[in-house]
Amino acid sequence: METDPSISVKQSRFGLKWRVFLLTCGLLGGIFLLDRVLFFDLYFLFPNETEWDSSPWYNFIHKTKELQSTKDKHRTIITGSSVALYSVLPDELNKNDITKTKYSFFSHVAMAPTDLFYYKENLLKSHPDLVVYLHNFADLQWEYLEPNDGKFEFKEDIWVSQYGDRYPAKIIYPSEYLTDYWAKLPRKTISKLTTKSLFYVSRFRIFFWDPILVYIDNHFRTGRKYHLYQGEKPIEGIWSKGWTKETATLACPEKKKKESIYFEKPNTKIKFRFFNHKISLGNQVPAHEVEKTFQQSGWNDLDWDSLIDQSKQWSDVQIQVISQLPTAKEVNLIRYGKDEFVGVRLAHFFCRPQEIENRSYSRDNYWDEARYQKMSVEEFKADYFERMIHNAESRNELWRLHKVREAKKTVNSVAFEPWLEFNRILELSDYLYKNKIPFVLILSPENPIEFSFYKNSQWRKDWILNLKSHLELRGQTLIDHTEVVSDVRYFFDPHHLTYEGALFYSSIFSNSLESKIPKINTQN
Repeated sequence: METDPSISVKQSRFGLKWRVFLLTCGLLGGIFLLDRVLFFDLYFLFPNETEWDSSPWYNFIHKTKELQSTKDKHRTIITGSSVALYSVLPDELNKNDITKTKYSFFSHVAMAPTDLFYYKENLLKSHPDLVVYLHNFADLQWEYLEPNDGKFEFKEDIWVSQYGDRYPAKIIYPSEYLTDYWAKLPRKTISKLTTKSLFYVSRFRIFFWDPILVYIDNHFRTGRKYHLYQGEKPIEGIWSKGWTKETATLACPEKKKKESIYFEKPNTKIKFRFFNHKISLGNQVPAHEVEKTFQQSGWNDLDWDSLIDQSKQWSDVQIQVISQLPTAKEVNLIRYGKDEFVGVRLAHFFCRPQEIENRSYSRDNYWDEARYQKMSVEEFKADYFERMIHNAESRNELWRLHKVREAKKTVNSVAFEPWLEFNRILELSDYLYKNKIPFVLILSPENPIEFSFYKNSQWRKDWILNLKSHLELRGQTLIDHTEVVSDVRYFFDPHHLTYEGALFYSSIFSNSLESKIPKINTQN
């Protein structure tokens, strides 16, 4: 083919460059479109069967999308860090017909005021009629504050660099954080945040397989691998990982042909008692009783027909270990504190139909925390000291709690001065005020053992006064609930409530919001 002599060489080359440019733009546009459709839209249509506290970043984004795609007549959004998640039980509050509001979480672990500040647009798009921020002293990122000449010095350069490597910044607001702090960020962090700003697949790869693997475990496997036990609960209680106590008495509405049961020790001897009616812990005569020794440790099949004749009717079963018992520390349920004996481990949906539902923000009651209420106060304090305080400075899992504990002691000798994380709360207050969304800031309950470290400090008084004065000028409210839970056994650490503690506090929480939520007209 000959070149057309009427077209100049320069014009021909210019046309080729444009064609390459347009083709490249088209390919990039297609990649960006595919990335958004596949990883931001379609991916979150996959069934969410992850359990409480199992995939926090996936669950937070999934929950945000759910809130933004639905509306309630009146929606109260509870936001905050894990302190919020462990303080209130929305599922229980929503059973109450006294108010018209629907309580929903907009929360994830380690949510700092800065995180919430960057989420403010997403929070507004979640259709709140009332926003309640459950806030705690521990949320203020004390690892970036150092005492100096009678006040705290905020280490902003360290804060900027390390926040760029936190999951919230990398997964949820990389472009916003990069825009605000690019001049202070290391080159490697800039590159990382740029990539994550462009592609959702880069953001979500850390949790991409979480819901998929959970779905496969729930539907195509034996129920021997799971995060939290979801089977029938024994009267005596059960650990979150499915371990029973010495005896487990439970109803069995779903009598599968085979169940799975785990033994820590070989030659474990079990006594099975079968009842044909609902039973209590009292002495009742079983319809059938049999003993069996399981020679192998680990998971074993449990065949009901080999234990009781098919012709015999039964509804409840009692499983009792009558050989040597393992302990909670032996099976890695706990590492520190008061040890106790455990029995056997039950499969994920033991004796219960496999009815899967979204439980990502639904908390349940397990023996891990319920056992604290069975201790005396002195027993609990001794256990608490070993779990949470003893050698805390050298235990990695307690490093941050130790830092917060030391900060509580330090504030007794320094003056209050606002800093970035504190000011984020004020900026959120201003944003909600401008958008006419009622806002309540609640200082969450604290364990009396550690609240005493800074209870009477002038710093705390000034901290609350500054928050309160700012909110009240905007018609907003601050409620101090720091001391409303006085029983130390309702806490499992300095500021997280047990399930029973959260159940106790939930009614206090909802009652404090009565004036903010419309009542049902009882005359109708």
